[in-house]
Amino acid sequence: MLALSLSERMEDLQIKKKMEKELFQRLLNSFSYATRMFSAITDLEGNCILSSEQGDCEFCQLVKSSPTGMARCRSSYAWAGEQALKWKEPYIFKCHAGLISWVCPFFYRGKHIGNFICGQVMMWQPAEFCHHWIRELASEIEQDPNILLQSVDRVKSVSSVEIQAAADLVFIITSYVAKSEGEIFDFQQKLRRVGSWIWTENKKQKDVGSQTAGGNTEQDLSKIGNQIFMEIRRSDIDKAKKLLEQLVLQIFIQSKGQLEVIKGRSLELLSFLIRTSTEYGVKFGEVIHLSDLKLREIDEADTVEKAVLWLLAVGNAFIELIAERNSSEGEGIIDRVVEYIQKNYSSESLSVKEIARASYLSPAYLGQLFKKKMGYSLTEHINKVRIEQAKLLLRQTEQTIESVAIQTGFKERSYFCKVFKKITGLSPNEYRKKNFSPLV
Repeated sequence: MLALSLSERMEDLQIKKKMEKELFQRLLNSFSYATRMFSAITDLEGNCILSSEQGDCEFCQLVKSSPTGMARCRSSYAWAGEQALKWKEPYIFKCHAGLISWVCPFFYRGKHIGNFICGQVMMWQPAEFCHHWIRELASEIEQDPNILLQSVDRVKSVSSVEIQAAADLVFIITSYVAKSEGEIFDFQQKLRRVGSWIWTENKKQKDVGSQTAGGNTEQDLSKIGNQIFMEIRRSDIDKAKKLLEQLVLQIFIQSKGQLEVIKGRSLELLSFLIRTSTEYGVKFGEVIHLSDLKLREIDEADTVEKAVLWLLAVGNAFIELIAERNSSEGEGIIDRVVEYIQKNYSSESLSVKEIARASYLSPAYLGQLFKKKMGYSLTEHINKVRIEQAKLLLRQTEQTIESVAIQTGFKERSYFCKVFKKITGLSPNEYRKKNFSPLV
């Protein structure tokens, strides 16, 4: 599902760029509607890349209509951006035309790509000195001074408190985008990919006539779920994730694309994952913490695509949690099991089931883990420990074969002899004759 062709990757890139532009435009528009101030994103040279729909104020439009005025605006923006980057906070400044603006560095995916500019306001009513300044500016940029003076009288006047509040908003917006590291767009891209996948696969199932009708969903979930955990124990995480995709597709098909049904099946899957994870060694507290987070997400899912993406995300989260637990705790579990067997080998009740219960693990999981780490089964290890102790007794004492068998945990003499010969190649009597060396 995750493999993409070159054309698909190019299409994704184009869509991603479109989504990025749409989101940045929305941020600029929202800021301007909330503050009634102009906002824009410029590059490092001060060129405007994107601006709010509200646009420049009338005064700035007149200034920028002149090539000289536009060049001065770009220079002001670029210089202010450098100051903001130096201090790492919004920088409030008076532009070349005398208006108050402020700028905040704009980082995206860890790179300083430009600056967030906003303002074009005044902190006071135009006075005679301001009028003199505007007349000089009009001469320099070849504009009608009277028209320019009329437009400056209509520039929005704000207090220092309003300016600081707006600057704080800019800082919050730019910080959020920087910290998201593209997650906003990545999420939308994942939704699109998941949507395409589920509907395509659903059509394939219908075309081949393999869509399940009247099946037992709970059994299907358990069967594929158990296969997933089996692959995790084998350390084949890629295969486990492929099986997860099969499971999610099965849920989608059986729900017939109904959102509420998918949500219900999602909770069933979460319950199964919690139960099985604890059986396979994940601490209960970790499982509950993860499930609490995921429950909130599925409750908020308002489309089929979001619910399916949740299923994949929660399944992968549990797979990775269990795989990590297997890797970090496997050695410790084996050490504890080996020690337990060494202390209890003489007990006739010693078994895989008893050791698993003492280790708070399922017998199946413990058996698989032990064989993976040691190269042989847990039962084989128990027998090896018992036979080593039996060899010691046969070498150093004159106890009967039956007594030796009982002391080393075997219920029957015949079974003891069978296991002994299988491991040593000799019967207990033959071994004693060759190696007898009683303690003095």
